Order: sequence, then structure tokens, then C-alpha cells
Amino acid sequence: MSNVHVGADSPSKGPAHTGPDPCRSAHRPAGGRLLPGRPREFDPDVVLDTAVEAFLEWGYHATSLTRLTTATGLHRGSLYAAFGDKHALFLAALGRHADRSLAALDATIAAAPTPLEGVRRFVRAQATRAAGQRAGRGCLVANTTLELLPEDQQVARVIEAYQQRMAARVAEALDEAKATGELTSTHPSTGLARYVFVVVEGMWQLGRTTSDAGTLLDVAEVALATLASRFGTVH
Repeated sequence: MSNVHVGADSPSKGPAHTGPDPCRSAHRPAGGRLLPGRPREFDPDVVLDTAVEAFLEWGYHATSLTRLTTATGLHRGSLYAAFGDKHALFLAALGRHADRSLAALDATIAAAPTPLEGVRRFVRAQATRAAGQRAGRGCLVANTTLELLPEDQQVARVIEAYQQRMAARVAEALDEAKATGELTSTHPSTGLARYVFVVVEGMWQLGRTTSDAGTLLDVAEVALATLASRFGTVH
């Protein structure tokens, strides 16, 4: 599923680094290899989160190495040594984004009193986040799909795996709702999960042209009402 989206958008012109400074006082010998026993000179997760913001801001092709080094505060050699080339860094950033999005979905479902309520909260939260995106940046996964697929098969595999994992997690929650009688539909949960996915993706696309949270929340409520009336939920 495409961006179950995490992190807050910054009002700055470009992707600003937030969180701990990725650079630390370690010495790296020639060739970019760390000496045995030396700590990493930066936090890879912080760098990847910053790279996600850069790729979301400018897209893959327009995100130059200069922009990446400026955003992360690392020299080109450090980026190459840790992640490889720009494409490898992008794959790592996309994977990091997917993992964080799935973790956010899991947390939303786990915090809800029932599995189906967790799905409802997830859809409503996505509507709010889609309305709050900065400058209509959209969803990283959807943007990447349009920019790089079908030609880039490595990226396609990352996106496909992410979407499958996301749909499987929503389907699992719907199966749990069926088991408790909260959801009475006999329709396969995988199909219902894909419906939820399409709704969420559509809201993120609509959020590129409107920042009115009420508009997107209305879409979410219509979708949830459709789920209730068409597939038999117990309120």
C-alpha cells in the first residue's frame, strides 16, 4: 500500500534534517572502511529518513547527489561507502519508508479497542495526513510508481512487497473482526483490504490539490459507510 505515511512535513523549502545529527566523531581510513572496533560515524536510519524526505520533495531523477549530501550533511564518499550509489541509497530509503509505514499501521490497529475500529482509525488518519501534506508532495510510493515503473524492476519489487505486506496486515485485522462477529461479510478479506488500499491511495492523490481535511475525511467516511453497508459491519 502506498504511503501509509509517516513523519511530519516541514514548511521549509527543502527537506530539513530533523532528529540527532547523523555525523559522529569516528575516523574513517582511506577507501571509506571503518577500522575494527570503531563506531559508525553516522546513524544510517537518520540518513535514510532524511533521504526519504529529499526523494519525496524532488523525485528520484531530480534528487542529485549534491542535494543528498546537503540534506544529510554527509560527504559523497561517506554515502557511497555506506549505501553504494544513488540507486542503492534510494532502494534503502524506500525500504526504510515501507518499514516505518507498516509499523505505524500496526501501532494504530494495536491501540484500537477492536480490529475493525483499528482499520477505521487508520483510514481516517490517512485522510488527515493526506490533507496536511506540504505543497502537494503526494505519496512516495505512488510518486515512485509513476516515475520509475515499469522500467525499474528493483524498485518494482520493493513496492510490490510493501503493498502485499500492507494489504496482508489489513486483511489480518479484517479476519480478526470476522472471527469476533464485528464484521459479518463472507467476502474474502484480501479483496476488502485492497479496497481500503485504493481508498487510501486516492485520498493521497486528492490531497495533492486540496488541504481541506474535511473534504478528505468525507471521502474516508463514505468509504467506511460503504464497507459497513455493502459488507456487513456491526457498529
